[in-house]
Amino acid sequence: MSLLKKGDTIGFVATSSGLENKDLSAAINYFEKEFKLKVRLASNLSNNYRYMAGSDAERAKALMNMYKDKDIKAIFSIRGGAGASRMLSLLDYNVIKKNPKPLFGLSDVTTVQNAILARTSVTCYTGFLPLFNFKSKNINYEMAENIKNVLFSPKHKITSGQAVVCGQAEGELIGGCLTSFLYLAGSKYMPDFKDKILLLEDIGEKTYKIDLMLNQLKQQKNFNKLKGIILGKFTDCIIADKIDGDVEDCIKDFVLDLNIPITKNFGYGHIQNSCVLPLGIKVKLKTSTKECSLTW
Repeated sequence: MSLLKKGDTIGFVATSSGLENKDLSAAINYFEKEFKLKVRLASNLSNNYRYMAGSDAERAKALMNMYKDKDIKAIFSIRGGAGASRMLSLLDYNVIKKNPKPLFGLSDVTTVQNAILARTSVTCYTGFLPLFNFKSKNINYEMAENIKNVLFSPKHKITSGQAVVCGQAEGELIGGCLTSFLYLAGSKYMPDFKDKILLLEDIGEKTYKIDLMLNQLKQQKNFNKLKGIILGKFTDCIIADKIDGDVEDCIKDFVLDLNIPITKNFGYGHIQNSCVLPLGIKVKLKTSTKECSLTW
């Protein structure tokens, strides 16, 4: 069964940073004209509080209004940025659980999506941000096809990446942006790793920090009970000093002694044609020297 049908209403909200004079019209027009969906805008898109789209309370209220609105069938965070983790304690997870609808996003939205998974098991989708992927007069049509398939097709198979450890695994996806995911470490908003497939990507981080963050993940409860790992794109990650090594060096150390299916360079992350992947849905990961694939 597909997530949406033509004529459905979706909501655009700012969970982290806001519009800041950026143009959202291309995304609105494409969803309305090409996907035949109705777009409802949250009240906080143009709000400003420091680097965020309003105070924590304003952003939490804007998101909760989307969950309470019976007409809205899916919610899209317009962009990442920073600050989403500040409002997690202000969300009403009982309301979200009683009004399940997918939250789409990437980057800093990772914190909200995984908190929702941990507290409610309501599915979210990672890999798409309207302001990042649908820029004015520059629609990425490959990305548009990706999001269209997720919204309107009942079955999905994505072939991407290279095998690091070959094998097969089934489990629910968790994770997203590595930096944002680790904001949840030690909190009640971090999903349980047991029987999960861990999904990771990042952008603009120094490689020694990537190395340390991956090591921190290994220290999380039930890391040793993961079923598989998908490593997406680590975009523009900087080698601050040549002795730090590159992302490949970080990955090599991270996967050492792990005996579960692992793929790297999967087409997911802060890239214009990112795969859009379900968090909280059981998927099947296959990794081999010939092909790596994800199906659900």
